[in-house]
Amino acid sequence: MKNKLTERLLAEGWTRDHFPDNVLWTDFENFGYRWEEKLKMRWRTGCGLCVEPRSAAMCDTTYNGIWYCVENDNPAIRCPYSRRDCEYNIPGLKFPWCVCRKSEAPYDPDNSVEKVENELSARQTAQYLELTGGQYCICVREGNGMKPGVYRVEYDVEDCIRIGCRNPVCSITKRPRDLRKVNIYYDIRRTWITRQGFLEETKSKLEKGVKVFEKPAAMTDAEIWLAQKKAQFDPFRDKHIISPRMTPLDRQQEYFSDHHRQWPDYDYFEFSYSVENIRIEARESRDLLQDLRDVADGVEVVHKSDLDRAKKEKKSNAKAIRAAQEEKARKKRLARRIMEADDELANLLKGVAKSSLGAEAAEELYRRREEKAAGIGEQFSLF
Repeated sequence: MKNKLTERLLAEGWTRDHFPDNVLWTDFENFGYRWEEKLKMRWRTGCGLCVEPRSAAMCDTTYNGIWYCVENDNPAIRCPYSRRDCEYNIPGLKFPWCVCRKSEAPYDPDNSVEKVENELSARQTAQYLELTGGQYCICVREGNGMKPGVYRVEYDVEDCIRIGCRNPVCSITKRPRDLRKVNIYYDIRRTWITRQGFLEETKSKLEKGVKVFEKPAAMTDAEIWLAQKKAQFDPFRDKHIISPRMTPLDRQQEYFSDHHRQWPDYDYFEFSYSVENIRIEARESRDLLQDLRDVADGVEVVHKSDLDRAKKEKKSNAKAIRAAQEEKARKKRLARRIMEADDELANLLKGVAKSSLGAEAAEELYRRREEKAAGIGEQFSLF
């Protein structure tokens, strides 16, 4: 597809290797105006508003086989009034885009698209401040683009928790908020009933102190969140008030328990998974006496914080072991390089060897290198 500028220049005899100074050959296999040339042009909307040259210069789009750009004298900008029924808009588009026309009149900031947009932004800000009382609120959201300048209220306590809202008074409910940091904890009970031949066994495991939120939330938000979950709970549809964090093994065992009642090495297999003891706490509390009673009843008791700590320590230890192995391998490579290097390179590496291996080990390494060069010893094992 060729633009009007390209058609005109080719008709005048210009080529892609020889063209006027105010244009250039673009990646679209067409001629295009240089940026400084575009900024000299003046444009108006169909309704007579002046357009800032940069806005028109950046327009380059195609719709229904028509190329809207300054080279075709028809750049399109977003309608500042969002009038979808305007006759100057590109027909068929969901969002209103206004086709501009060239103008010889100078740019008038008092009759421009930018002034309309600034006024709209000012009204938008005033409306936002009126709704929120001058504070930021994630629940007050801008229009979806079809009606710019209009805010809508969509209260969702999960959004408040996600951003960690610290407003002392809720912009939506206009009620004071308790900003104490808390979390919602619950316990997970896993129960296995297995049978092999005539031997049947029941095993239970209680995982305590599982968090709902990764980060603490305000007390008010946690209470509202939990109240909503309880109100939405349907015993005929839902298994738990809170959706538990099931491991892949939990899901696998639950599937086999619901569909097959079989498991490798067992004639009968039943697995149940339940959430209990939901509470709101500032930090995890432990009841040692209750833990002892559960253990006495044959229940294996573990705490999520202990599991996370052990997992973190294991990961840290593994990382330290890998780092030690890499350091040992690096020192071996350095020692081998020094042993195999010529005298000039070996002398240059003396400082590196002392800082990396230590002064004593570096001296021993260079002593063995001299012995190897003299034919006294062919093998070495520094580490």
